[in-house]
Amino acid sequence: MEENSMKRKYMIIVLMAGALELTGCSQGTSNSAKNGTTGSENTIISESDIAILDTEDMFTERDRDTEYDESECTAISLSDEETKCDSDGVKMDGQTVTITEGGTYLLTGSLSNGSVVVDTDKTEKVQLILENVSIINEEGAGICVEQADKVFITLADGSTNKIVSNSFTGNEDTNIDGAIFSREDLTLNGSGTLKITSAAHGIVSKDDLVLTGGVYQIQSEKQGLSGKESVRIADGTFTITSGTDAIHSEDTDEDTKGFVYITGGVLTLAAGGDGISSSYVVQADGGSFDISTSSTETDTSTKGIKAQKYVILKDGTYQLATADDGIHCNGNVYVCGGTYSINSGDDGIHADDQTVVLDGKIDITNCYEGIEGQSVTIQDGTIKIVSSDDGLNAAGGNDQSSMGRPGENTFQEDSDAYIDILGGTIEIDAKGDGIDSNGDFSVSGGVIYVSGPGDDGNGALDYDGTATITGGTVVAAGMSGMAQNFGSDSTQGTMLINLDTDQSGEITLKDTDGTVLVSYTPVRDFNSVVISCEELEEGAAYTLTTGLESEKITMSSLVYSEGQSMQGPGQGGPRMDGQNGQP
Repeated sequence: MEENSMKRKYMIIVLMAGALELTGCSQGTSNSAKNGTTGSENTIISESDIAILDTEDMFTERDRDTEYDESECTAISLSDEETKCDSDGVKMDGQTVTITEGGTYLLTGSLSNGSVVVDTDKTEKVQLILENVSIINEEGAGICVEQADKVFITLADGSTNKIVSNSFTGNEDTNIDGAIFSREDLTLNGSGTLKITSAAHGIVSKDDLVLTGGVYQIQSEKQGLSGKESVRIADGTFTITSGTDAIHSEDTDEDTKGFVYITGGVLTLAAGGDGISSSYVVQADGGSFDISTSSTETDTSTKGIKAQKYVILKDGTYQLATADDGIHCNGNVYVCGGTYSINSGDDGIHADDQTVVLDGKIDITNCYEGIEGQSVTIQDGTIKIVSSDDGLNAAGGNDQSSMGRPGENTFQEDSDAYIDILGGTIEIDAKGDGIDSNGDFSVSGGVIYVSGPGDDGNGALDYDGTATITGGTVVAAGMSGMAQNFGSDSTQGTMLINLDTDQSGEITLKDTDGTVLVSYTPVRDFNSVVISCEELEEGAAYTLTTGLESEKITMSSLVYSEGQSMQGPGQGGPRMDGQNGQP
C-alpha cells in the first residue's frame, strides 16, 4: 500500500497522544479545576497540542494528480454488444471486463448488466479514467477491485458517469457489497460527476478510501462512503442519501485505524444512521457540512458526527439537524474553530470524557443538553445554547436525567467531573440547569449570560463540588429554589441576590457613579440572580435593577449573598461556601 511510511507513524502519534492526556491537552485545565486552584494557573491548550493523526502525508501527489495523456491511455469502449479494447491486459467475458495489467485506462460507453473488474499483480497500480461511463449491474458491483497495489478512478473533466447496483444476491461468499467495491487502497479524483445508486453501500474500500475531487451524487440503502482503514476527503462536492451511515470507517483489527479525515469539500449528508462515523478519529480541518439524520428505529444511532475515541474539528461550517447528538464521542471532543448551527434531538455536543472548546462560533438552537462531557473546558469562542435541560453539563456518574430517552448517555461512575471556563462569550437559555457540574466549577475569564429555568427544581448555576471565580463576567438569572453563588475561594467579587417576587425584563448593575457594569435581559421570569465582574469590590455599594425594581447593595464580603432560598443544605442547592462568604 502506498502510504506505508505514513501508517508507521501512527504508533508514534498515539504514544504522543497518550502523553498528551497526562499533560496539556487532556489534563491541563482539569488539574487546576479539580484542585481548586486559580484560573491564572490553568494550562492553556493550543491546537498544536491536539495531534492524534499525522496529517502531513495523508494525501499523496498521485491522489491529487488528475492529468493524463489520452494518447498514452489504453482505451476501453464499453458496449452490451461487444466491448472493444486492443490490450492483452484486458479480458472480456460477456459483459464482464477484467483488467489484468497495471496502467492507465480510458473508459467510455455503457453496460446494461455488467461490471469492470481490476485483478492485477499485487505490485501494480491502475488508473481508470471515466468519461461518460454508465454501468448497471443487476447483481453486484459496477466496478470491483479484487487485487492491485492501488487503484485510482479519475472523473474526466465535464463528464457525467453513472454506476447502478440493483442487488447483491449471491455475493455472500465474496463480501462484495458496494456499487464501487475495492479490496485495496482506492482513490477517486477529477472534476467530473459520478452518480451512484446502490442496493447496499455506495463506494467501499477494504483499505483506505481517498477522495480529492469530483462531484458525487450517491443514493445507497446502506453506507454512502465506506473505508475500513480510513476515509480521507481533500475536496469535492458530495450529496449522499444513505439508509445507514453516510460516511463510515471502522477497523476492528487495529486500534489506530478506522478514521475519517476531511480537509475541504462541500458535503450534504442525509443519513438513516450517523452522518459521519468512525471507530477511531473523526478530524475535520475544513469543509462545508450539511448533515441531517433520522430513523424510524429507536435503537439506531443517528448522530451527526460520531467517533469512538476522538472528534477533532479545527475549522469548517456545520449545519447539523440530528435525531440524536449533533456531535458525539465516546472519548474526547475538541472544537478548535469553525461555525456550527446545531438542532439536535439529544445533546448538541457530547463526549463521554472531555469536551474542550478552544474557539469557534457555536449556535445550538435546540437540544436536550447543550454541551456535555465528563468534563467541559471552554477557552474561547462564541456560544449560544437553547436547551430543554442543562445548557452546560459535566457529569461524573450515570447521567440519570437522560435515562429512558433515545440516545441517552452514560459516564464512568468513578471519574471526577468539572466545568472550567477560561474565556469566550457564552449565552445560555436552559429549562434545566443553566450550568450544571457534578463536580467543581471554575471561571477565570469570558462573558457568561444564563437564563435559567422558571421553576425551583433547577438552578441557573448548579455544582456539587466547589465553585470559584477569578476573572470574567457572569450574569445568571433563575429561580431561588436551587440558587447557588460562587464559593469563598473566589478572588473576584460575586453576589447572589434572591428577590421577594418574580421579575422580568432587563438586569443592570451600576456603581455609585451610575456606570453600568453589567446588563442582561433573561428570556423568562426570575427571582434570583448571580452577578460577578471585575469591578465588584468588598465594601463598595451598587444599584441593582431587575425589571422595574431597584435596590441598593453594599458588598459586605467579596462573596456576598442576600435573600432567602427555598433550598436547604444537602440537596444540591446553596452550599455554605456560597452563602455570605462564610467558609
